[in-house]
Amino acid sequence: MKNKSIILISDNKKAETELAEKLLLLRNSDDIETLGFDAIQDLFKKYYTDVILLDSYGRETSIETQIRYIKEQDRHVFLILLSKSSEPDFIAGMYDCGIDDYILPSSTPADILIKVVNAIKRAEERRIAYKNELLLKELDVISSESGFYTERCANELINQEFEALADGVFMIVTYDELDRARFSLDALRSALSLSVRKSDTVVELKTSKFYILLPNTDINGGIAVFRKIKENLQEAFRLKAGIEKITSKDFRIIEQKASAALSEAMLSANDYCIYTEKEQALQEKDWNIEIEPEKKDFKLFRQKFLKKTENVITPVFYRLQKVFEDELPDTKIEQSTDEFQCIFHLKSLKQTSRLTIVYAGLGKIVLYITHSGLDSPENREIVLPLKDLTEKSLSDIVCTFVEEYKSCIDI
Repeated sequence: MKNKSIILISDNKKAETELAEKLLLLRNSDDIETLGFDAIQDLFKKYYTDVILLDSYGRETSIETQIRYIKEQDRHVFLILLSKSSEPDFIAGMYDCGIDDYILPSSTPADILIKVVNAIKRAEERRIAYKNELLLKELDVISSESGFYTERCANELINQEFEALADGVFMIVTYDELDRARFSLDALRSALSLSVRKSDTVVELKTSKFYILLPNTDINGGIAVFRKIKENLQEAFRLKAGIEKITSKDFRIIEQKASAALSEAMLSANDYCIYTEKEQALQEKDWNIEIEPEKKDFKLFRQKFLKKTENVITPVFYRLQKVFEDELPDTKIEQSTDEFQCIFHLKSLKQTSRLTIVYAGLGKIVLYITHSGLDSPENREIVLPLKDLTEKSLSDIVCTFVEEYKSCIDI
């Protein structure tokens, strides 16, 4: 195969001469090869190229077929359309077909040169990005099925994103448990792909949950993205989401709040819950003298959960942390609690595992066990009545969780 950085496809014999006169500052290696439209079918068998200039003069009604074919053969090539028409609908239609830029007869030599030089640079960046993407897929950092990030390096990735963020929204999206029979992971992946921007970060968890980080977005923007996902899903099944504005550089804090909001959404008729608004609403209701019976029940169970946290969860976590710190010298063990969640976190260079206890309301808790690393055990959820969470039952669960973690590392 011949290596040609720029290929001009045109049936106009004067096109190459006219174009070359306007491209005076290209590198010596950036020579132009001119081919007729009849050579398009064999183009990628004979040439390796970064930039294709496609002359649409006289072919405006049939150019879409050539554009789509070129992009199907090499999606990394930078395609510039030479067009006599600057009519917005026509140009917009060409972008929909796959062009990356366009040049008009009125374009100055400087404009054309800038566009072509930029095209060469962008095509090279695309190929480098594609190689990096393939490597990340081999390392299971990016899912081969969806193209989203996996749990493998999710914490490190999002923490790094948080450091550079001035403003943004974090949400956790999953299906409504009542629609389990109708749920399709492929459908949800497709809806997400159609709804998020390239600058957004999406992490796919093994529990069919998706972490979505939306930089430079406010709460209303986050809600708009969630509604767009629902729209693209075309009501195949219902979705639930926990949403939280990014107010901290610590991902664990934001993740806990979004998880608590998701738990609240699961238990309510609402499709989504915003943690900040829920927290503010609870604070405002604390000022009310008269409380409805169901709110009394809610506060009663909340008090029971806080007592369970104080008398059972915290002592067990503390005791087992001391035990496993000696057994796992190369593992960092962390624990944290708040009014909604308690977390027991194990982290090493090879593996990250987390046991999260979430208060789900009305006397029920959910234990989320998640593992991130190569050859990790399956993630799972355990639902328990609050009264069944004893020191023995929790110790057994934590010990099993640690054994799963240890199976993934060399002790």
